Amino acid sequence: MKSVEFQRKQLLKKKKKMIMKFSKDFRFPGRHPVPQLQSPDACEIFKREKNMGVFQKPLGLMMPHRYCKFHFNTLRGCERSQCKFAHVPEQEDEKVCMDVFKKYISINEICLLQRAVNLFMEFYRNFPPGIYFDLQVLNELLMSLLKHCLLKEVFQVVNLSIMVKIPPAPQIILKIFEHVATLKLRNAVPALIDIFCKFVEAGIMLDPEHLNYIVELLYQTQASKQEITAVLEIKARLRMKQFKMSWKNDLESALNEVEDCKEKCDWTKLGNLYINIKMSCEKFVDFQRFCTCIAETLTKDYKEETPLVPFCEFAETVSKDPQHSEVDRTLLGRIGISTMYFYHQLLQWCKGRKVLDKLYELKIHFTSLKGLTGPAKLAPRCQIVNIAAEIFLKTGSLDGALWVLRESEWIINTPLWPCDRFDVLNRHNLLCTIAHEVLAKSLYRQTFEVLQNLPGFLNSQETMEISQYSLLFNKLLDACIESNSLGMSSSVAEFMMTKNIPIEFSFLRRLITSLGRSCLWLKARTHYKSALSLGCYPPLEGNLYRKLLLIPSYLSEIEMLLAIEIFLVSNASSIQSPGPSTQMLQIVLKRCEENKSRSKDDYQAAVERLITAARISDPKLFIKHMTVNVNKEQVYSLENCSALKWLKENMKWAGKVWLFTNC
Repeated sequence: MKSVEFQRKQLLKKKKKMIMKFSKDFRFPGRHPVPQLQSPDACEIFKREKNMGVFQKPLGLMMPHRYCKFHFNTLRGCERSQCKFAHVPEQEDEKVCMDVFKKYISINEICLLQRAVNLFMEFYRNFPPGIYFDLQVLNELLMSLLKHCLLKEVFQVVNLSIMVKIPPAPQIILKIFEHVATLKLRNAVPALIDIFCKFVEAGIMLDPEHLNYIVELLYQTQASKQEITAVLEIKARLRMKQFKMSWKNDLESALNEVEDCKEKCDWTKLGNLYINIKMSCEKFVDFQRFCTCIAETLTKDYKEETPLVPFCEFAETVSKDPQHSEVDRTLLGRIGISTMYFYHQLLQWCKGRKVLDKLYELKIHFTSLKGLTGPAKLAPRCQIVNIAAEIFLKTGSLDGALWVLRESEWIINTPLWPCDRFDVLNRHNLLCTIAHEVLAKSLYRQTFEVLQNLPGFLNSQETMEISQYSLLFNKLLDACIESNSLGMSSSVAEFMMTKNIPIEFSFLRRLITSLGRSCLWLKARTHYKSALSLGCYPPLEGNLYRKLLLIPSYLSEIEMLLAIEIFLVSNASSIQSPGPSTQMLQIVLKRCEENKSRSKDDYQAAVERLITAARISDPKLFIKHMTVNVNKEQVYSLENCSALKWLKENMKWAGKVWLFTNC
């Protein structure tokens, strides 16, 4: 009993202590605040911020402010449903892409490698590879993906890299075959064979021992006979390309001579060797393979310190052959294209320019040819022209760039010369650059020529939004009007309206006024009629077939006169055959909304322009001031006799010009 009583007393003591504690809290809230419970909304925000990576440790990347720091610089990435920051770098930030790839590869986490794949796909699907692209980074990314058995991602990256003409190293393809064979991934073989075929079609050469090794690996994966046969056929074709055959004049000896010429840098001797082999070779296909070997020799073991361009000395020697033929010119052109590509890849613009100058000097029309080796062998005509024009631009020759484009007849994408969308995009960028440079030199005709050949105008297959060219065309139109080049201004405006390119109304009005002041009335009337249909002026429905003409005060005297001409033609029947109660023709000079803040002098100047418009008419029109209406606008009457005389002398042509219904 005592123990029970003792326990009861202890419980009562604890209860009293708790009551005293709470009473103290309520009496002295400043000293002992009661913790406030968070609202459900506050809890939700806290959780969301935590999930978005607020507490994640950054990876150490230095990203521009416009990019999402959670997506790029944390392990878990950005988890916002809608992020206002960019998750894919812009075209000019290719270096940022490379830095991100290097960081993700160094950390070697699967989630980061997968993110690198997504970034690679998103960036290079939209933008062509630039000067910051690093093939070594691509190779390291593929190796990291293979180590983590991310074969699907490997195939994605390799497919896209081949498509955009930046294929990985041949060793990477061998590693993929080894991976598939080691893990016996039979289902992956068809896709791997497809990638291998594309790899070879891209112009990448493999040694015979590599091909034998691939066949051996395919046997390990229990590949089908058809799949192995496909690789064997490729091996046979490559063997032909790699010059594994003999000629009657001993090919091995000729190849040794080529190597000797290369070691001694004796390119004149190489040209003479070309001439000798041409004379002794019976089959043209064999001779063409020999030329391929020469092209490879001229584009290997590049030495930056030497200013010499081997192709130029070689081509000069060949061109001096007394039996120099059109076939030689074609082969020299193809070798030259391969050499041009080689220097373009190395950004050696001056040496690439020397190759192009030599082709021009020898009158070789290379823009309709293809190269003999590497990417130049499969390049579309558009790409070859783009590269040549870029080399001219980089070396300061605007005329050279224009010459190349004219030489190729500005061809971009045609059924006979198809190209991909990257080549079309590069042509667009190239022409815009040329247009800006030519316009800066006030060469308006050449600028117009360049703009007329932008992608989308000549070929519907070139899917480019025409309206994006509005800024360039309007800039040209403004410059032409400013320099009073009215013929060119008129042609530019007509082209813009024909192609539905948005035209700046202020420029169009200036053109119409300039044409009229220069007495080029036919053009002025044509453009005024087009401007009405575009909505540049208030609609005519309120003026046609009425005795009242409303003329905005902001118009020039030329525009006022053209408006009066339409007014006269539309009321010709009542002017020529007046009735007993004929209402006189009236003109109201409207005060416009935007002109209300202007001074009285502006409106008075408009009055003087209206009087001038009547005076410059042929024959002259006479207007008489009548009154001022409730809007304080001047009202004039048009004398019937002068209107009748004008119609008598001008109705024959004016009826054809102004009697239209599409305004």
